[in-house]
Amino acid sequence: MDKVKRYIPYLLLTGLTLFFCRMFVGRYGIFGAKVDWLSQHSVLPDYFRQQFYATGKLFPEFAANLGGGQNIYHFAYYGLYSPLILPSYLLPFVKMSDYIMAVSITGLTASVLLFYYWLKSRKTDAGTAFILSLMFLLAGPMIGQYSGQIMFVDYMPFLCLALIGVDRYFEQEKSGLFTISVFLMIMTSFYFSIGGMLALVLYGLHRYFEQREECRVTVSTFLIDGLCFVRPMLLAVLMGSFFLVPTALALTGGRSKGQNISLASFIIPQITVERFAYSIYGIGLTTLVITVLLTGLLYRKVYEKVLTYGCVIVLAIPVFAYLLNGGLYIRDKVFIPFLPLLCYLISIYLEKCRKRELSFIAGIVPYIITTIFVYIARNQFVSKGIGKSIWKVLLAESILFLICYVLYCVMKRYHKEAKEILMLALPSVICLAVTMNTFYQMNPDRYVSRKLYRDVVGEQNRQAVKEALKDDDGYYRTEQMGSDDENAADLNRIWDVDQNITSIYSSAYNPDYQTFRQKIFRLEEPFRNGMMQSVSKNPVFQRMMGVRYIVSDSDVPGYTLVKKCGTTGIYQNKDAAPVMYATDRVMTEEEYKKLAFPYNQTAFLEYAVVGEHTESSDQNIMTAYKPVSMKKADTQDGWRIHAKKMKKTTFSIQQLQQKTTQQGQCGMETAQGKKQKNRVLFLKLRVDNAHPNKDVAVWINGIRNKLSAKDHVYYNENKIFIYAVPLKDGEDNISVTFGKGKYRLRHVQAYLGSLPERSELLYQSEIQVDKKQTEDNVIQGTIRVKKDGWFITSIPYDKHFKIYIDGKETEIQKVNTAFLGCKIESGNHEVKIIYHAPGTTTGKVLSLIGIAGFVLVLVREKRKQKNTR
Repeated sequence: MDKVKRYIPYLLLTGLTLFFCRMFVGRYGIFGAKVDWLSQHSVLPDYFRQQFYATGKLFPEFAANLGGGQNIYHFAYYGLYSPLILPSYLLPFVKMSDYIMAVSITGLTASVLLFYYWLKSRKTDAGTAFILSLMFLLAGPMIGQYSGQIMFVDYMPFLCLALIGVDRYFEQEKSGLFTISVFLMIMTSFYFSIGGMLALVLYGLHRYFEQREECRVTVSTFLIDGLCFVRPMLLAVLMGSFFLVPTALALTGGRSKGQNISLASFIIPQITVERFAYSIYGIGLTTLVITVLLTGLLYRKVYEKVLTYGCVIVLAIPVFAYLLNGGLYIRDKVFIPFLPLLCYLISIYLEKCRKRELSFIAGIVPYIITTIFVYIARNQFVSKGIGKSIWKVLLAESILFLICYVLYCVMKRYHKEAKEILMLALPSVICLAVTMNTFYQMNPDRYVSRKLYRDVVGEQNRQAVKEALKDDDGYYRTEQMGSDDENAADLNRIWDVDQNITSIYSSAYNPDYQTFRQKIFRLEEPFRNGMMQSVSKNPVFQRMMGVRYIVSDSDVPGYTLVKKCGTTGIYQNKDAAPVMYATDRVMTEEEYKKLAFPYNQTAFLEYAVVGEHTESSDQNIMTAYKPVSMKKADTQDGWRIHAKKMKKTTFSIQQLQQKTTQQGQCGMETAQGKKQKNRVLFLKLRVDNAHPNKDVAVWINGIRNKLSAKDHVYYNENKIFIYAVPLKDGEDNISVTFGKGKYRLRHVQAYLGSLPERSELLYQSEIQVDKKQTEDNVIQGTIRVKKDGWFITSIPYDKHFKIYIDGKETEIQKVNTAFLGCKIESGNHEVKIIYHAPGTTTGKVLSLIGIAGFVLVLVREKRKQKNTR
């Protein structure tokens, strides 16, 4: 009977976890949030699995399908070797998105149960451990991030296991569980494993001084014991080097920019209520944790001081947040790994209250200070847009906790057992359940509706992509295009290993490709996050990048419907450039830089741009794109917009009176009145935002450009809105939607013209790819080059590529300002392109050393255990 009772808390916690998952998230749709969950955390693992099925390689090096072609370690953060993702390779019949939901809920449940087990192993009262486990479950980032940015929390079961492993290390002198848990934590989420290891160090110090409470500790013994304690973590890092080394080298190549932070702000303590209370991007507890930390500063025992002071220093001094964020910015998300420790500190506090080790004054003053602090910090929430009234909720909550403490002190005077200790913890659980649920109710749009989920992951999309690729022997790209929500969901979505896309959404990326999209070519930026590089509706970019097929539920300008799969159409553009070709029609990069808008875009349809001097171009590419004026718009003063909600209007395109009769290089006639095909309106304008901390968006014929708020952590810097709007035959009006806000659109430049047909002068020789030999990091094929010239690709340049022509390595060069190319002579050639991710060999060698060291330590510990018996 006692054994049965022992399992009841675990069953109750499992049931409550499922209940709150349903209450907080499930009732709004699926167990997944929009954007990051839908476009990163659920699709990139599926891409890894597809690559494994296609190649049989567990250690891939190149992601040819994403972002034009990238180092696969740019995406390593999203579960490349995660122990949670790898089992899905055995389940090809299960959709990865469904698998991710199942493993997320399972991981959340396992975290709560392991946390309860850990507290119980630390001799915590069963009732207190149960309440604290609920507090741990209901903390902001747990359900909030397990259904959103999974990598923020999916390491949590292994962190809890590591805490148990630390206890075993000190109590039984066994480090196996400690090492394995840290290793699994690194494999799951290397970014947050650093904060997790720091939390383990603090807990290790706590246990070390607790174990030696009655012993004198010298500096030398402390250092020696400290090195022994760190050894299991160092071995775990070495064992994970096959993953960490190439990932570290990939991160140095390209990643998001950091914030400009002054030196003084690194060391001046910075404490915000949001860091501790409710936020899903912070620790997410109640203000009780602030009270507990303040109370802990008064503790007398060294092992209690070490843990409390350690947590306070890490949480208060900004340099720790900066370093844990990889030197990018100061954000609270890196403190999520400290959540178990802070809950543990609450258990220590409750135990002290139960044993009456705190005086009334020492107990009540921290509550008063917390209440005052919440009131003083009320403006923090307004400035961060959390809500003008949320500070009132926090203030009411802190007053409630103060009253509960006073009542508890009164009641314990008359009850010697003082079982009323739960009066101090239970209100936090209730406040978390009510307030967090209220937050979620206020923002149901955060989650993926069942309809959007069906639309995005529907099998007809997969079928349409496969049909598009089935009968095409060329090397082209196939994109998906839909609403803004669907485009966000499809940023990294690959339905078939032969499908290649131009879009990418990752915290690391090829810097040349990113610069080309944002600074050189200046594609539209539909999202506030600058790293979300969407499928582009720019017809010039589509052609240049070889986007021959687009899968969409609606008509795609410039593309012809060739087949339907249910409601999804397959659209084709035969004018799209091949991904790899040979040509002698080139211009220098110096000449290219002199081109003004829109010729800096259209030039790529006429010439390849190379870095070396050449005499083969005639330099006359000022094609007949005629300037036009937008009726109702002054090109000097532009539009002044002050809209409280979105405003939709229609503008006419009126050509200027000055007639242009020049015949452009595209072969396009420009006489007015002549009917033209493939017409495109090129539009450029500058955005002056009167409220810089609010987003601004403008749609033209459904093409969105957005300038994000300046204080947004991934500020996109999109102050110049550029559009290339495909027009239907005879279309002289465009639909313009002004997003809400107060801003001015100035320096309006507009040009109208028609795109040329596919240029045989430019695409002289197209490569014939051998698809059987092309996989993972190798692209192989044959090409018949008509004239000495250049081998041009639309694969982003990376110095770790090697190109072999007829078996001989050829010097690679950057072409079209950002892409891979080289010189090539006329004749028939075999071309082989190989990419080696830097650091893979070194990482594997270090991993073998780490595994060997781990085995030796286990053997040594086993022998030591035998000798002590």
